[in-house]
Amino acid sequence: MRPSKVRVFAPEILPLSLCDYLGEPACVIFFSGCNYDCGYCQNWRLKARSKEHLVNIDKVKESIRKNRLVTACKVTGGEPLLQLEALSELGRFVKSLGLKFGIDTNGSLPDSLRALIPTLDLVSIDIKTALNEGEYRKITGVGKPCVDAVRRSLEIVMSSKVYADLRMVVIPGYNDSKEVALSVAGSLRPLGYEEKARRGMASLTLVEFVPENALSEEFRRLKNPSAEDLRSLALASGLPNVRITHRAAGFYKEVEGGPKKKKEG
Repeated sequence: MRPSKVRVFAPEILPLSLCDYLGEPACVIFFSGCNYDCGYCQNWRLKARSKEHLVNIDKVKESIRKNRLVTACKVTGGEPLLQLEALSELGRFVKSLGLKFGIDTNGSLPDSLRALIPTLDLVSIDIKTALNEGEYRKITGVGKPCVDAVRRSLEIVMSSKVYADLRMVVIPGYNDSKEVALSVAGSLRPLGYEEKARRGMASLTLVEFVPENALSEEFRRLKNPSAEDLRSLALASGLPNVRITHRAAGFYKEVEGGPKKKKEG
């Protein structure tokens, strides 16, 4: 393998995860650097880049190449799309090994996402709340959270062949109302979410907010939502293939009682 000159801010590699890539045992690569400042963030130590995080991408590749435990690779952060050159090279390498490739993103960089789509099998988009600037500003901590860019990212993923793994961390007092669930559903329907979900190529997961891991004191003072809270919001959305993850319920529990998938044949 010819040595690469590309360097990447990638401070951590998790050799095996059973909950980051839907249906696949995956290694997880953590990129540092983010353009949002979410007070609830669980990976806040990765928000800022530091010289200690900077490595040659060959180090990351070698870790993946030696890993015999996984069928997929997921890149998270931080915001991975801020390092598009490194992400693209890593994606090509992962695919050359016969592994599936996915990323986490906040959706604010649609042009970079579009460029990467041919390499991807799965995109996890973090939907913060109802898709309007005011509500997004409360959670992201930035003056211009680029909600229109998030919508474009959702359009790109919905119209592509990749799996659309949409997620929303449910934060009491911020996005835990049925009105938010209905608003998010109303934004996703015109993009083709329901049809893609019924083909088994899209899902929406409501994720438990864990206050003790949050970045800011404001969010650490909040309570976590209950599993029943998440289930109620999932049902309120009226969308198919909605799941919840919660310490009391486990990972990726599909909510029963919602719209059913169409039967084939």
